[in-house]
Amino acid sequence: MVLTACMLMPMLAGCTGLGGPPEPNARVEADRGTINEGESVNFDARQSTTPESTLITAYQWNFADGSRTETIQGYTSHTFSEAGLYEISVTVVNDLGGEDTATTQLIVNGFPEISLSMPKAIRTGDVVVLDASASSDPEGGELTTVWDLDLEVDSDGDGDPSNDNDAMGEIHQFTPYESGNYTGSVTVTDGSDASATRLWNLTVLPRTYQVIWEEKTFTFEDDGYLEQGQIHTITHQPGEEGRIMSINATLTLAMDILPQTLPQDNFTLTVDVKENAWTHTIRTEQDNITRNASASMEHLNLNPTSENAYNLTADSLEELIEILNQESGAGFGEGDWIWIIEAEEADPDIPIDDIDPDQGNDWELVVEFTLLVPRISEVGV
Repeated sequence: MVLTACMLMPMLAGCTGLGGPPEPNARVEADRGTINEGESVNFDARQSTTPESTLITAYQWNFADGSRTETIQGYTSHTFSEAGLYEISVTVVNDLGGEDTATTQLIVNGFPEISLSMPKAIRTGDVVVLDASASSDPEGGELTTVWDLDLEVDSDGDGDPSNDNDAMGEIHQFTPYESGNYTGSVTVTDGSDASATRLWNLTVLPRTYQVIWEEKTFTFEDDGYLEQGQIHTITHQPGEEGRIMSINATLTLAMDILPQTLPQDNFTLTVDVKENAWTHTIRTEQDNITRNASASMEHLNLNPTSENAYNLTADSLEELIEILNQESGAGFGEGDWIWIIEAEEADPDIPIDDIDPDQGNDWELVVEFTLLVPRISEVGV
């Protein structure tokens, strides 16, 4: 009976698994608990232990994203490309076949998704609405939106024109007054500093105007009385409304009291357009004692003519007017016109009882201007 019992004891130990290979004690930790997509994490299982007289021979890693690896050292790193909650495990194996598994959790934060609404093309002076309010965060967090409104301008002076903070907020509005191509970016950032950036392009078109030239005539009149040596000056701007094409000016003096016996008075009329360094002077004459002394000047083709109707593009109506004024030197006479009337020969007349009966003269100035006036209407409004 004793022999039989001794023979059964080792068999019972083998059948029950008692006395199997000693197991290690696995430990693992990550250097960060939260990362953003595309970032790597270091995992450390070097605090794992195994019973005396045994050695750890392998660390088997499972990153829970379909990737596995095995290392001899208890240290590794891994990059996670998709957002989510991951449970990473390491199985520690010793040289006797014993093993133990430890796990740690990692949160991989997803990048925001940008949704941008904006026009592709507008005209100068129109309001542009940049709308990123439909952008979203995979984790449902709040987002911060930053606009760089011109990728060619380094507004913050850091040497990089593509990272400026020109405006903040989900929606930004601005009005471009110059035509051209505008390029900017919008950056959306979540609470974990994960950010996404999207470039945008906007074409700003000039406005199109139809120009129809119409001839218009208006008359400027003035009158007064001057004695010998006196001067009367008139300043006005007749070219504000359009192109001055011609002028016809006449200065007329009133008849003397005794035209047959007294010498007739004579005045001078000078026109001075200082902006164009142009001046002209005339002097009254009396070619018939029955008529008033007068003088006239006429100037034609002061500005170039133009087609009756055509289209032009410009960023604004003000720019169009400037273009028209500069067209082939068509800006003559835009500034001040100065008319100078001087009483040159009003004294002395033949005295009567030692008194000059006519020490001056009444005068009248009539100037007729012919203008080409543009009638402008916007096309395609």
